[in-house]
Amino acid sequence: MVFRISMSTKQPRISRNRLLTAAAALIVILSAAILIALTVGRHQQSPTAAHTCPSPGCATVNLTRTLPPFTVFYGASCTGVHGSWFFNAVEGGGNNQLRPSYSLHFSLAGAANVAKPSGRVTIAPTDAAEARVTINEGTVTVEGTHKPNVQISATGSLVVQISSSSSPPVLTFTETGLVHAETALGLVSPFNVGGQPLTVPVKMVKTLSGC
Repeated sequence: MVFRISMSTKQPRISRNRLLTAAAALIVILSAAILIALTVGRHQQSPTAAHTCPSPGCATVNLTRTLPPFTVFYGASCTGVHGSWFFNAVEGGGNNQLRPSYSLHFSLAGAANVAKPSGRVTIAPTDAAEARVTINEGTVTVEGTHKPNVQISATGSLVVQISSSSSPPVLTFTETGLVHAETALGLVSPFNVGGQPLTVPVKMVKTLSGC
């Protein structure tokens, strides 16, 4: 009597679609990380320079949202919550998505609790759409086109408010008047979180590089 034992060396096959999806997700995360690192670097004079912050400390924000689209937020004020701020928001996404990168500045000096940001917004076009966003003293203009025949021009507002009485303090960004224009272009604003303002917790630190 002869017993034959056969052993299969075949490995389970992973579908090509799953591999492509995983690779695309990794590219999105790495792209966003690189963009925010470059943006933050613009505001840092030297990676080794450390500024001793006045009491109660410098104010910083550092937040990553993993809900689509993947977005990284970073900002700081070298003189505390009530000071001059810079604030960056960088969105990730695929090549078929508009991915805005915001570099804003505003002042909450003295007793001010509300500010109107200004700054620069860069958005790479896609095969289907292009968009231009300008922000000046809280006035936001959105213009662009979406194939085949959508042309958009709209003006709205963006204000930021600090709630320094809470612990930790919170920055709240409220954008109004632009939902329809952004939706028509396929542009996702980082300041509109499911129809609600963006809230970002503030961390107080004793030292901060780049001040």
